[in-house]
Amino acid sequence: MLRHQYLHDPVERTADMNITEFTKYTDIVKSQTGPTEDGLVKEIEKRYLKFVDKHSSTEEDRSQAMKAWEFVLPKIEINAGLANFILDYDGAESLYFFPWLINVFRSPSTALEMAYGAGENIFGEWKYDMTDDPIDFFVKNDPTFVYNRERQLYVADLASSICDNAMSASYAELPSKIVDFGAGRLAWARWHGFKFASTHVSINAYDKDSSIDFNEVFNVDNAEEALGIRFKHGDLMAFVNDPEAAHADLVILGGVASYIHQKVFAQAVVMPIYHLLNRGGMFFFDLQIDCPYLRRSMAIFDWPKMYLDGRSNVTETIAEVEQMRKQFWHEGLKFGAEYAVDTYNESPSALMVTMQKI
Repeated sequence: MLRHQYLHDPVERTADMNITEFTKYTDIVKSQTGPTEDGLVKEIEKRYLKFVDKHSSTEEDRSQAMKAWEFVLPKIEINAGLANFILDYDGAESLYFFPWLINVFRSPSTALEMAYGAGENIFGEWKYDMTDDPIDFFVKNDPTFVYNRERQLYVADLASSICDNAMSASYAELPSKIVDFGAGRLAWARWHGFKFASTHVSINAYDKDSSIDFNEVFNVDNAEEALGIRFKHGDLMAFVNDPEAAHADLVILGGVASYIHQKVFAQAVVMPIYHLLNRGGMFFFDLQIDCPYLRRSMAIFDWPKMYLDGRSNVTETIAEVEQMRKQFWHEGLKFGAEYAVDTYNESPSALMVTMQKI
């Protein structure tokens, strides 16, 4: 599948990152017993202020850039791991790193755009090319971003197969339907060459991120009419029984399942999704594996807690899904399952699961 011109190749990297580059920061956080050393905080502040003075062309620019500092300062004062990361990766000399930290907290869908070298800068401007910025090394090589690109490409291929089948089955009375719970900004549809065919395929998208406006994201006047996208803001649990999501050929739940306890996920999410699917329909989700990359991110980037118990490796994670699938089978809810492991990282960070309704 063709990739968007700005997309970083999921495989291509400029460096291999050793596991110790992640355990270093979690070790710092674990050993911290008080405020971050004042010298570290002052060094970051000195570098950032110098950087802002160099790049600000107006007082308004400087004022906007200082809002980012006001957000980051309290966090580095209590998190020496984050402070060390900023110094190690020249985060204080980046136009994009501090705004990314803000969006991790305020707008996860915006933060995930960073995987493609897209995001806001310290002046509040949206940019697409970070090649000359220190953050570019982090974006191209960090396993979390690499996996996000791989996952979105995987989902785009699934969605494209649905679209191709719909276009070839011109006799169908209703268009095929793709449902994306936790859609974010539909990166799989925007960055990976997905070809919209609104007469053949409709997309129901849901996300609780209130900042998402698909007309703005896709730069169209009416995303529903132009692209066949129906979008609702809200929590997964509120919409998993939405009648408008029924008769789906593909249900997507990317990057969400690990934030839900296993038992709740099975009964409150997978079971109703089974009933949303047409026979032969597919359900894609992924489960994060307890690995150094995720522990680092949760320790220093304010990521919400994930339920990773019993997922220390791929085998354990597959076993968890198989146990759930077999239980459903006994209850008459029959799913087949295929598994794909995070391919490009030294230690796999996630398992991608595609279950098909039999």
